[in-house]
Amino acid sequence: MDIAEFCRELEDDVLEEAKHPNDGSDGGAGEDFKENAFTRIAIRDLSDAGALESPTACHYAGKYKGHDFKVSAYEIAEEDSRLDLVIADYRHPVDGNPVTLNAGDIDRSFKMAERFLAFLMDAGSRGPDPSQQSHAMIYDISSRRAGLRNVQISLITNCVISVRREKQRRAQLLGFAVAREAWDLERLRRFRAGGSSHEPIEVDLSAYPGGGLACLSNADPLEGYSTSVAMLPGALLSEWYDEYGSRLLELNVRSYLQAKGKINRGILETLIKEPDRFLAYNNGITIVAEDIIFTPDQSRIQKLRGIQIVNGGQTTASIHRARRENKADLSHVYVQAKITKVPADQFETVVPEISRLSNTQNKVSEVDLRARHSFHVGLERVAMRRWVPGERSKWFYERARGSYQTERSRRGRTKPQRDRFAEEFPSDQRITKEDIARYVNAYDGLPHLVSLGGQKNFLKFMEGVPNEGKDWEPSDDEYRELIGKAILYRGVLAIVKAMKITPFPGHLANYVVALLGYKTDQLIDFGKIWDQQGLSGALKAQIRDWIPEVEKIRSESAVGKNPSEWLKKEQFWLLLKEKAKSLQVTGALSSELRKNAGLGLRADEGAGMTACTRLQAKEWFQIYQWGDQSGELSSLQLDITRRIAELASEQWKRKPNSRQASEGAKILAIYSSRA
Repeated sequence: MDIAEFCRELEDDVLEEAKHPNDGSDGGAGEDFKENAFTRIAIRDLSDAGALESPTACHYAGKYKGHDFKVSAYEIAEEDSRLDLVIADYRHPVDGNPVTLNAGDIDRSFKMAERFLAFLMDAGSRGPDPSQQSHAMIYDISSRRAGLRNVQISLITNCVISVRREKQRRAQLLGFAVAREAWDLERLRRFRAGGSSHEPIEVDLSAYPGGGLACLSNADPLEGYSTSVAMLPGALLSEWYDEYGSRLLELNVRSYLQAKGKINRGILETLIKEPDRFLAYNNGITIVAEDIIFTPDQSRIQKLRGIQIVNGGQTTASIHRARRENKADLSHVYVQAKITKVPADQFETVVPEISRLSNTQNKVSEVDLRARHSFHVGLERVAMRRWVPGERSKWFYERARGSYQTERSRRGRTKPQRDRFAEEFPSDQRITKEDIARYVNAYDGLPHLVSLGGQKNFLKFMEGVPNEGKDWEPSDDEYRELIGKAILYRGVLAIVKAMKITPFPGHLANYVVALLGYKTDQLIDFGKIWDQQGLSGALKAQIRDWIPEVEKIRSESAVGKNPSEWLKKEQFWLLLKEKAKSLQVTGALSSELRKNAGLGLRADEGAGMTACTRLQAKEWFQIYQWGDQSGELSSLQLDITRRIAELASEQWKRKPNSRQASEGAKILAIYSSRA
């Protein structure tokens, strides 16, 4: 697909997103609406690329000291101590062809974003009256200023940049290290077409004594592969993480566990108390690179191109955290690194195997290899053939990044052919892996995990999904329930946004959905929602009644706290359940709930239900305390253990749902074998 075709395809996407936003926001066809729609599309691509994690679209523009400022989206990467600002420059194509931006246009956009940063840092400045969402963004950034060291500004545009630039780094600005990066139409096209899940990272090591980092390397690479071993200074590894953050770990098979497990606690303690012994105690890290540039005698590495840390993410993040939070001296810290050159076109197949086979620091199961997990593969197969009632359309499950656009292009290039694809798979019936994790975890009573953001919540979700084998597919009832949860969540979010009573519509939707599951004993009839492809009047009325109550509890409990951070805490969910005891399910909704919900469990779920309900509350709380202190249970398993303990304390008036029962049996097995 050439650049003109991609421009027209993207414009179609923008128009569709502007008219029918997937996030429940108000739609329209004006240029402002289209720029906002383009922003939402582009930041999804940046998230898929690993350039951002879970950005929030939030348009805010004004003047500071007589000059324009603007921001289109933002996020704060906690472990990276980095603020990401996104500024959009959307321009209507001319006769279907993209507009060209010159160097002056690009600099103006970056300066507007930097001016927004200056506006934020000037406590005495006053800008235009912000919307609720903009006010939340301003508060969020301002309240966390002390923990920020780096600012990444990303320009997103549907235009073509006349002079391509690599990522630029500026000197200190307002006390921050600022980096600029542009994503124009050509770069977005290459990203979508290339199938690469990451934007290559290149590091220069030529400044080291001798012209590079000393290493041992096999002198006769086989079929494009070569492996080297080097001792990386801990300070260098920390600097890499400081600059690139989670992008370094994008292909890593696990997330950083916040030093809660015993392995991570040991890493931190060694770094702080015995840094000179770190090399002896630590297993080291595994790095893959698209290319390794050596000195002529292959004794030193001068450059690494397209690097990813595929084993040792916890080590890397712990070293960064030890320096940032604990002021650890890294001058005597070294890390053994195995660096393997892997051709770029084989990253997606070879790297997961390297990850699986090299990871000995913590056990890696097949669940960690997410993209090829049986759950996603099976769900994708069913979605491609299952029509909604009336045979009007299907839901599209985007297992692989960009597969919706890829399939649309494969079906045909003309507008009538694209229209037929859109009729079969409407854009508002597109679901990603992160979406499924959001919908399921919210309804299952884990809204605080959902509020952590797409990628983090997805990793938590996958901790509890078993790998059933390559031939597994969801049953018809399971598929209808998953889509029903999607319709429920999206319906709640649309109502929250339409009511315009909160600066945190996404977070509030998480908790309203969780409250619906909690107060109805998870008896909402998703089969009926599937049949109607929408919510009943009784369910909508219940949602409208509860939204103001949940927002009131949120706003009152957030006094003196960072509100967005408060919404990520389990304490708020526990408080909400306590405060919401007076809220009652209406008779109209009660009449629609499922009956005999315990019937139809699979054998493993039924056995899990029996095992769970055999124990008393004090025994479940004991298991929870053991799991929290020992680090033997994942964070998701801890949440489920706490929930089962709560159900037990209510004398099992409500039973665990099927997922809790199945996972509860696994938790009991872990406890009995290791406690």
